[in-house]
Amino acid sequence: MADRVEPAVEALPERWASRWNRTLEWMGLGMVFIPVGERLWDCYAAAGRFHHDPRHALACVKALEDYPGSIADQDALELALWFHDAAYSARATPCESRAGSVEIFCREFQLLAGDLVDINEVCRLITATRHHREPQDRDEALAMDIDLLILASEDRRYDAYAGEIRREYQHIDDQGFCQQRAEYLRTFMRRKSIFWTRHFRRLHEKRAGANIERELSVLLSS
Repeated sequence: MADRVEPAVEALPERWASRWNRTLEWMGLGMVFIPVGERLWDCYAAAGRFHHDPRHALACVKALEDYPGSIADQDALELALWFHDAAYSARATPCESRAGSVEIFCREFQLLAGDLVDINEVCRLITATRHHREPQDRDEALAMDIDLLILASEDRRYDAYAGEIRREYQHIDDQGFCQQRAEYLRTFMRRKSIFWTRHFRRLHEKRAGANIERELSVLLSS
């Protein structure tokens, strides 16, 4: 019997390009936007990113694709997930990072697609992923929940994620990082729920809470 040949795993840049082109096709946007996806890749693939990288953006877009519920503006939400961490920096505040992402999106889409895409809605949904307030509607809630799905990962993946975040903040000493990270995680535990949508709350609330509590115990014992 011939040896079984395992299917080739598509390289991450190829998966990125393929998924971006599917987005363009779905939205009826032309080839002029292909280089936008290439520039967006460069943003996410910048040095110093270990979690907020191309894998995270692709995971968010895939989660939206798999979501079974209704969405008011699918195009705006998908673009928001593509761009929400485009300007992410561990040295900036969440407000500064999201404002930078909004600026990148507007620079790429406002002139060429202003009549095809609801620019203001995309910007609103990008801003919502700061997680600084309760969502104003279902699409905001969905954007926020999808951005946080990593919190509900299996233990090994969650631990890897926590390590990735520490590497992004390697410019901060251990004590300072533990304090800042613990306070960030506590914000989700203080809320009435970690996830805002019924769908993700039902599927992931319990595991996300357990992961956060486990990481907090490590941070507070350091």
